Amino acid sequence: MRGRLWVPLALVVLLILALPVAAFTETAPEHELKELLGIDLDECEPMTNLASPWATRERLPFKLDEPRGAGIGEDVYMVGGIVGLQEEDDGSLLLEPSDELTRFRTAGERFEDLAPMPRRLNHIGVVAYRGEIYVVGGYGRILSGHTSKSFFRYVPATDRWTRLPDMPEPRAAMAVGVVGHRLIVAGGARDNTPLASTYAYDFESGSWSRLPDMGSRREHVGAAVLDGKLYVLGGRTPQSLAVDTAERFDAKSERWEELPRMPVRSGGLGAAGLNGRVFAVGGGNDAAGTVTGAVQEFDPRSGRWKLLAGMRTPRHGQEVASTDDTIWAIGGSPCPYYNASDYVESLHVEEGDDEN
Repeated sequence: MRGRLWVPLALVVLLILALPVAAFTETAPEHELKELLGIDLDECEPMTNLASPWATRERLPFKLDEPRGAGIGEDVYMVGGIVGLQEEDDGSLLLEPSDELTRFRTAGERFEDLAPMPRRLNHIGVVAYRGEIYVVGGYGRILSGHTSKSFFRYVPATDRWTRLPDMPEPRAAMAVGVVGHRLIVAGGARDNTPLASTYAYDFESGSWSRLPDMGSRREHVGAAVLDGKLYVLGGRTPQSLAVDTAERFDAKSERWEELPRMPVRSGGLGAAGLNGRVFAVGGGNDAAGTVTGAVQEFDPRSGRWKLLAGMRTPRHGQEVASTDDTIWAIGGSPCPYYNASDYVESLHVEEGDDEN
């Protein structure tokens, strides 16, 4: 009798021991296995991939989920985000958005508080243009209403914010990028409803114009600019909270192009264009209770995707920005839904590297 019981018990022990490793890129079956084994899924216990090439850096001075930002020179600017949740008497949850603007001096790994944003917002779009920061859209305290169409500019030299012409329609969790002298805003959501519409703001004329719609309605996407094209990666649709769809917008032809599917489905991911390639970083699937540390690289020259070594701390909703030859992943949630963190990690990317 003991011989018959020993095998399944040993398997259970091995599975339990393997769960921390599996959590680096947790899948839905692994999540279901945790439930079956009675492991508490409500506690957020970040996992660390010790074999990851990502470097641990100085932590944020406060925990933050869903921040957005951009790099200027050697500095990374972080704007907005979520610092907590508030439960109402009826059981509904309200977000506690942030108006903080923080400059991360990557050279000395120092954080500096700057003039706060005029509004407390999260899920915003943030870009840099000619040494200044631009912020569009976002949510306030709820995801199902009052989506913002505001547009702000921050000037580091004067530490001041100014209001610019609003977007034509409200949106949050969208793709943003600067191509030439235009800010491209694609997809996202209005009151938690995914969009496909695309607009451009011309920095020289100071006006908005309508561009062709994306091929699919998506929000919580990753976005990156490379060689005059805006890449919109993964995200959430009305049917799924994690998709493998990839598209790019050619600013010259003003046309969308469908790209090969990503190796890993992901929503709430970040992205960066660096050294001739596009990198999709992290993300997850809240519906399945999963977070991934996947780092996916797309090379426009070959037109192919490939998986690189994963993040050190898997997260979704983190800020992903680049400076020189480095990708930064800042804040975000290491567990499904909202769990703010203070993690700062970086990946050095050499020109022409296949894997780093």
